Parts: sequence; structure tokens; C-alpha cells
Amino acid sequence: MSRPPQVNNRLLVRHIAQPNLINCQPDTQADQLVQLMDEKKIGSIVVCEQHRPIGIVTRHDLINRWLEHEATATTAVRHFMSSPVITISEWASVDDAGQTFLSHKIRHLVVTKTSGEACGIISETDVVNSHSIEHDLFMRSVDEIANHSPIILDGETSVLAALTILNESNDSALLVRQHNDIKGILTERDAIKLLAQNRQHDILIDTCNPLRLTIEEDLSLYNARQVFNQHRVQHLAITNHGGEITGVISYSDILKTVENDHIDRLRELLSERDRALEKSQHNLKLADKVIEASMEAIVICDRHARIVRVNPSFTEITGYTSAEVLGQNPNILSSGRHRPDFYIDMWQHLTEQGSWQGEIWNRRKDGSVYPEWLSITAIKDEEGEISQYASIFTDLTEVKKSEARIKRLAYFDELTRLPNRKLFNDRLQLSLGYAKEHGHRVAVAYIDVDFFQQINDLHGHEIGDKVLKEIGRRIDQQLDDGDTVARFGGDEFNLILTDVDDDDSPQISEFLNRILSSVSQPMLFDDTEIKTTVSIGVSFFPTDADKAEALLKCADSAVHLAKDFGRNSFRFFSSEQHRMIQSRYQMGSDLQVAIDNQEFQLYYQPKVSLKTGKPTSCEALLRWLHPQLGFISPEEFIPLAEDLDLINRIGHYVIEEACRQMADWSLQGDTVNVAINVSAKQFQQGDIVEQIFAALQQHQIPPQQLSVELTETSFLHCPEETKRAINELRSQGIQVAIDDFGTGYSSLSYIRNMALDILKIDRSFLINLEESEVDRAIVSSIIEMSHVLGLQVVAEGIENETQLNILKGMNCDQLQGFLLARPMPPEDFRNWYHHQMNSR
Repeated sequence: MSRPPQVNNRLLVRHIAQPNLINCQPDTQADQLVQLMDEKKIGSIVVCEQHRPIGIVTRHDLINRWLEHEATATTAVRHFMSSPVITISEWASVDDAGQTFLSHKIRHLVVTKTSGEACGIISETDVVNSHSIEHDLFMRSVDEIANHSPIILDGETSVLAALTILNESNDSALLVRQHNDIKGILTERDAIKLLAQNRQHDILIDTCNPLRLTIEEDLSLYNARQVFNQHRVQHLAITNHGGEITGVISYSDILKTVENDHIDRLRELLSERDRALEKSQHNLKLADKVIEASMEAIVICDRHARIVRVNPSFTEITGYTSAEVLGQNPNILSSGRHRPDFYIDMWQHLTEQGSWQGEIWNRRKDGSVYPEWLSITAIKDEEGEISQYASIFTDLTEVKKSEARIKRLAYFDELTRLPNRKLFNDRLQLSLGYAKEHGHRVAVAYIDVDFFQQINDLHGHEIGDKVLKEIGRRIDQQLDDGDTVARFGGDEFNLILTDVDDDDSPQISEFLNRILSSVSQPMLFDDTEIKTTVSIGVSFFPTDADKAEALLKCADSAVHLAKDFGRNSFRFFSSEQHRMIQSRYQMGSDLQVAIDNQEFQLYYQPKVSLKTGKPTSCEALLRWLHPQLGFISPEEFIPLAEDLDLINRIGHYVIEEACRQMADWSLQGDTVNVAINVSAKQFQQGDIVEQIFAALQQHQIPPQQLSVELTETSFLHCPEETKRAINELRSQGIQVAIDDFGTGYSSLSYIRNMALDILKIDRSFLINLEESEVDRAIVSSIIEMSHVLGLQVVAEGIENETQLNILKGMNCDQLQGFLLARPMPPEDFRNWYHHQMNSR
């Protein structure tokens, strides 16, 4: 069995080819091919002889053959097939296939194994579909590419006569008219079926497909393609706004449009290849300069271990010039300190593993012996044979002389090279002793990286480590002499700020703001951009505490407050703040029993259509009626519930109560659509869809009455679970909305790749809508983009008539906010709903 050629990670022909190759023998008759095409629902058949392709025949070829003379139905395919057939290896890249289509001006390629045996077929359409074409389809409408002058024949015309006209026009479909009305459509695929049934003499009105499905001419090609795929058709009639049929569009029309763009891009890729070759040559020159400028010694040897090149650093370290060593064996540097078996083992490892590195002692030209760290790599040619050896070495003399410095590494963090806990505590004790003796203050800061676990989860621990190193570097750059930044471990850093005066608070605040600003600047690692922030808590000696451990606890308490206030901020410790934190812990304890004590309620805030002014639905909003504290805002307890892993129980209550309330309203004769909020944590739990379906079934609520609102963090934290859940919900008729759009990790890829129905613009974009041209431009763009994607748009947080009028001019679909109505208990909402529905 022959082995496949070595390939890289590019997309190959075998990945997109249609493996079930339909083929026939050269003696197969035309009428047999018609029957085979009709049975298999295919558009082409490959003619093979001894398993090797010798020709190809298409649907269009057979229709032409039939029209020439029906008696030719028994003609063998060898007499009218297209030959020779162009083939391509299954191991070729898809880009290679695209170039073959372009150079031969054909639409099909037969895919072959390395043995030459046919194993599949690939079309130009397959190549185009293997690339991302959504952007091209979004930017064009049906009207731009449709056939606005289709063939229209009377229903009494025979099929054979119709095919003659269709063939002469080079169209692939025609419309059928009866009594001045368009009644149906006939395509080449239909023609093959009719020929197979020997119905070519029947009339069109008895054989055409009824015209039950049309699309409007201003529909985007993206949405048109979805219609084609959903209904599995190849041709559709198009209509204008008045419902009149104005033309015909085929699925191949859409693909041809994208194919043309693909061909243009392919030509550009060929040009880019030429430019890349020039760049490669430039890079070789650049690499040559790098070798010359390297601070490490570099030696290149041929396959016989003869030196062919050295760089200036080699001369600087060894004392030998290039002319003195070229053609020599590197053993001229041997110090004599190593036994012969050392070199034997080194060359054996280099030959077997392809590389060797380690510490070795060599001798300079002046006779002095020095240690070096040597790395040798064997370079192989295309046949896998060693052609060169490249070695890089660094003089370790200074390293060996600095054992004291090496011992000092025990006091530094291995990752960031910053002081570790031991050194930090030593310096803090010294700083406190000095401050106590001279009456100075000392500040201790606790720095915690915000959402660092998400960085590890999304980008991996390697990128996470790089982020920590960069944060430590940026903080260290801001310090004055005598101050210390340390890393104890994890995502936490600590600062010692010495000699702080009583009136230095403004300067310290300015210093901390510089740290926040510096850390929040984007970081770039291997083309990956990372943005992060930190929260800082600060305590002072001696006002907050006079012991090192107590100072650190106070700073830790302050950093929790900074996180509670939204992160990316700093807070100074105070006893009052400490009590607030303790109060938060108490609230968490109360939250544990709030569900069992039935302390939660749902309030309902309506959404109103901008076109009709009537309510379309409402959003169920959670309220907590605490026995002692009264109503507590969700902004206070929802994050706490997520931290305590209570959000799933609370979310289950919301689902059950919303469905129960809808059922109650239904018994009273009111059908009200309700939206519920679902957090990212609930999607991570994995059973959110089952909870929703069970509640709907229990209360006998039609799925169309419920919609689900989720925030952008759901896409960030658990994209796969979210996507799967959305698809399951929408398959049952439940609409899905993205809430607070624009406030978090907004990305067009989320709303493009996720099947959504509604987009809710966050109120932060609407507050300054009257004064800010930027906000108006952003909101207008969001609305237009959403409509292109087929999404309804809801603007939330509407508080005045000016906002309403501006949004009306932007064609926003629905509004929600205090201007229309505040969240209400169920009975108050029902009364409001009746009043609005009955008012003119």
C-alpha cells in the first residue's frame, strides 16, 4: 500500500470532495444515464474504464443529446462525453484545485488516489463553499444578480419544445404561464426526471412544479441562500414589493457571483505568492544580518563537520578570526577537560535526536579555558539527510563567577523574577522598623488581577504566564528607589511604599492611577491581544495596623472592596469598609435561605413597538424582598449569587415563576409574551434547556410565548454550550436575545455565528443620545447591522421623548424604559396591559 505524500495543515481536496462517485462504463447508453441521474439526483456522471476516469457527462449534455434526436437515446456515452477529463490528486490543496479550475476554465475535477484510481469528484462550487463567503453574500441583494427577463412559456407548450427554447437561451429554468398568471417553474433537473419518465411530449402545465415559494428582490443573498438550503430547491421566483413576479434566481447564480469574487481573490493570492517570494529573499538577507549582529557566537558547519561560517561574536569569545577557522573542525577549540566518551555521546545524541545542548568547556586562542552553553542543531535536506550543523554558544564565565547571585534567586519569583514572599516579608520588616524609629508611614498595597482565570481558560497557561510577567514588569517600572513589588504566587502582587508622609494621599492616588493605566494597556503575545485590569487595596502603617501580617490583611480587605466597586480601581482600607465587607458576607448567608423562604418576586416591564405604540411583550425582572432590609437590587445580590453558586437555583425559580404567571394570565384570557434573563453560569450548568422545556410543558405554555435574554459573557465563558443551547431553544420556537449589547466583550462573530432573533442595545449608549453624535452614530450602526442580520432591535432604558423620537427615526423596532412604564407586579402589569391594548 503506497503511503500518502507528506502534507501540512492546509485544507486538502480529500476534505471537501464528494466521495460517492457515480460513474459508468463507456458503452452505457444515453437513456440509461438519464435514469441514473434521476435516481441519484446528481448533475454529472464520470465515465471510467478499468477504474480510471476517461470522460464526464453532465445534465446539460444529456438534454442537448435528446433534443438533437430522440433516437440517439441509445447512443453510447463514449460518443458524446467530454474528454479527456481533468483530474486532481486527493492530496492536493484546495488552493491548488482553485488554480486548476481557473487555468482550465472548467467546473468539475475528478479526484484520484495516488494510484490514479478515481475516488470522488469536486466542483468549483465545493471550492468556493470551503471558503468563508458570508461577507460577500451580506453585501449583495437578490435584485443585483437575478434574471429579470426569464423565459415564460404558455402552459400548453410541450416539454420537448420548452427544453429546445431553454437550451437555446442557456438558461437553467423557465416559468410557466396560464391565463396570464405564472403558475409554475421548470428546471433542467425537472427535465431529466421527465425524460426518465418518457414524458417529454406532455404539456408544461401538467409537468411543471407549482410556484408555492418566492422571495423578495431586495432580500440579501445571505438570507436568500438560507431559503435555498432550508427548502432544498435550486430555483426561486422573485417578487417586488407589490408581490409581482419579476424574475428568477438560481442557487448557482449566487455561487457564480461568489465564484467570480473567489477568482479575483485567487489571482490576488498568486500575486501575493510572488510578493512572498520576494519577502522570503529579503528575510534571508535579514537573517544574515541577525547572525552578524547576534551577541551569541554562531558556527555553521557542513555535513562533514567542517566550519563554513562564523559570526563576529565567535571571534570576540574565542579570539579566532573567520579566516583562521574556515575549513577546520570545531575540535580546534577542545579544552582537553572532557573524556572522549563525552564527545561520542554528544555526536550520537545529535545524530539520533537532531539536536544537542549542554555545558561544555573550550579553549580560547590565547590558551585560556572557559565554560560555554552550547546548542547544536542538525539541519536536514529534503531527502532527510543531514546537510549542515548550526551551533550557538554563550560564554558562561560570568555566570560561574556569580554563585552569590545564583543563591539570591531563592528570594525571587521564578516566573516574574520579582521578589517572592520571603524577600517581601524581610523588606517589610525592615521598612516597618525604620519607619517606627523615624516616625514615618509605610503603605502596603495588595494587587489582584481581574478575571485572570478567564485569560487562562481562553488562551492557555502559557499566555497567562506571559501576562503575569508583563504586569509585573509594568508595575516595577512605576516604582521609586526603595519601593518593592513582589509576587507571592497566582495572580497576586504586593507593594511596599516607604517613607510615606501624612499628606501624601494625593500623590499615592496619582501613583496608583498610573499603575491602573499602565496595566490596562493592551498586551500582544504571538498575535494575540490581551487586555486586563487590576484591583488594588492599600493599608497604612501605623494608622491601620502596626504589624506586617495585619497590614497585609487590611490591604486584602481593601482589595475586595475595590472588586465590589467594579474592579479596575483602588481603595484605601477603613474600618467602615471592613464592616461593609462583613455585611456582604451576611447578605450571602441570607441569600442561602431566601429561596426557601419565598423572598423572591418577579416584576414585569413592558416592551412597546415603535410602529404601533402597543406592547409586544414584557421582561421578567427579579426582586428580593429581604425581611429586614426591604427590596435589594439585583445588581447587589446577583453577582453574590454567582460567587456562591446559587445562581442556578435562583434561575430555576425565575423560569418556573415566569411560566406559572403566563399560565395564570392565559386562564384570565390574556396571552402575554415574556422574556427571562439567563446568566452564563446557567449555560455552564448544562441543563438550562431541559429546565425551560420542562417548565413550558408543565404549565402548558406554547414555546413561542417565551424568549430568553442572555448577556455577552455567555459567549465568552461557554461559547459551545451557549451555541448548542440557543439552537435547541430556537428549534422549538423560543426566541433568543443578546442583552446589554456593547457593554462587555462585544464581537460581530458572536451575533453572526450564533443564531439569534433579538438584539438589545444597552442604555449606556442612549443616555447621551441627544448630545453625542458619536453615540447616535453607534446606535444607528447597531440598528442597521442588526436589520441586515435579520434581528429585531430593542432599545432599553428610554427615559424621555427626545430619545424616543431619535430612535424612531433610526427605525428601531421596540422600546423599553421608564418613559413607557416601570417594572410592575403581575396584577399592576395586567391592568396596564389592558389599558394600553384598548387605547387608541
